[in-house]
Amino acid sequence: MPQNPPFRAQLAALLAYRRSLLLGFSIALMALTIYFVMSRSDERTLQLLLATQNRSLLFSAALLVFVQNVVAGERWRTVLAASAYVRPPSLLSVQVVFYASLFFNNLPLGSLGGDVARVWLGRRFGLPVSQLALSVLLDRILTVLALIVLAVLTLPTIAHPLILAPWLGSAALLAGFASFVFLLPVVERILDRWQGHRVVFWALRGAREFRLLRQSAGIIGLCWALLSTIASAVSAYCIARSLDIQISPVTMIAVISVVALVTALPISFAGWGVREASVVSLLALLRIDREAALLLSVEFGLLSMAMSLPGGIIWLVLRERRDAQVSSTNQNIAGELPE
Repeated sequence: MPQNPPFRAQLAALLAYRRSLLLGFSIALMALTIYFVMSRSDERTLQLLLATQNRSLLFSAALLVFVQNVVAGERWRTVLAASAYVRPPSLLSVQVVFYASLFFNNLPLGSLGGDVARVWLGRRFGLPVSQLALSVLLDRILTVLALIVLAVLTLPTIAHPLILAPWLGSAALLAGFASFVFLLPVVERILDRWQGHRVVFWALRGAREFRLLRQSAGIIGLCWALLSTIASAVSAYCIARSLDIQISPVTMIAVISVVALVTALPISFAGWGVREASVVSLLALLRIDREAALLLSVEFGLLSMAMSLPGGIIWLVLRERRDAQVSSTNQNIAGELPE
């Protein structure tokens, strides 16, 4: 009788099936959302907006996206420097790895793919993979925390009854996070008696890394995260002004904070579709035309994608160097073996 395939093969097949299913769902959601938004927009109005757009402001928006990426890299470097048990990596090396990972943010898994790439490329720092994964997790937590803080501070600038619900939700999340960080030592003491168990051991290790959020490095990292989000929002504001959209910078920060929280979920192809629906819906509360809001969202996504493309070149260079090092090492080993 034919034997069943090994468990690992079954698990690999299941994971491959789940990835394919997630990809199909992401593409379908993106296509349906974009079609729904585009079908309700006037093509002539879109063409007129493109023809009269201020190109210099669009160029400024692209520069701000680049600044946002650099600031985000410095945010991660702050986390790495605080959590590394050895000498932290240099500024340039972290920026190179972080920018290379941005290229993978435009793949179907979005920011999740970029995080995996960061861990994989970050092995060149000489840090354990577990340490790199925890640093990426802390970096993501600081990013989400910055988005929540900005949403709480800026959402009241949108004078509409529907804004009350997301503002209350953001405030509740912020209060819950603050309570968790405050009670972290108590949680550690409770779990410490069961640290012999593997799951509890890793939970305790993660809790100890979360202490960073209570230290000065956590505050500095949060400041970098706030600056990164603000740079992204100002970039969107420049695009809005280039399309003659009347909106204040503070209100744009509120919009981008909410949109970034929504698009961070790995449910679409690099945020496409979900971002457009979110931007159009939020700006509709400010009585901004659907066509202008749609064009703002699409151009913002295209600029983010364009500014991340150099990361693909950096990744190829790093990969070629690593392959060359492996090849050289194998040749050296082969030369030392007796004939």
